[in-house]
Amino acid sequence: MKKALILFSIVTLVAATACSKDSGKPSTDTARTEVPDEFVGAWENGSIDFVFWENYREGYWAGRNATPSREAMVFKKNGEAKFYRYEFAFGLYEELIDCTGTVTFNNDGTFTFYPKQGRKRFINSRHPEDSKDRALNSTELASPKIAGKRAYVYNGNSNPPSIQIKVLSSAPYNWYKKS
Repeated sequence: MKKALILFSIVTLVAATACSKDSGKPSTDTARTEVPDEFVGAWENGSIDFVFWENYREGYWAGRNATPSREAMVFKKNGEAKFYRYEFAFGLYEELIDCTGTVTFNNDGTFTFYPKQGRKRFINSRHPEDSKDRALNSTELASPKIAGKRAYVYNGNSNPPSIQIKVLSSAPYNWYKKS
């Protein structure tokens, strides 16, 4: 009887401990590493004006010599990161995406961005009633345009410093350190 009571007590204790650790809610923690000093700060491919980002007005970046897509990333020392992406088709649409998450710098010349949440603003130039401002869903957050591993080569000798980014099925392109 004592053995049964002790066994019952142990099982109850283990079950209570397991329940207190897992509330049933999904974890919002994602992998992160400390960001190397040379990468801390804001980087961009094309010009993204963070001041105008929140109060963006249609057509601001889709000017005469605009590039059809731009992106920027801000790295904090503690592994937190923000990602920004702007895309347009002149006279048809503009899309602004921003995400917050974490980043790991791996030992193989790559880093991985893990977005936690994000926002998408879609501006339909021909049919403004179809424009939307909404949260990104989990499928969009996992998109290779946003999340995942990027290979890089750092060039601290350029002015400003640059990072050559390589993503599968894309030509290499440069991010430049914002001052």
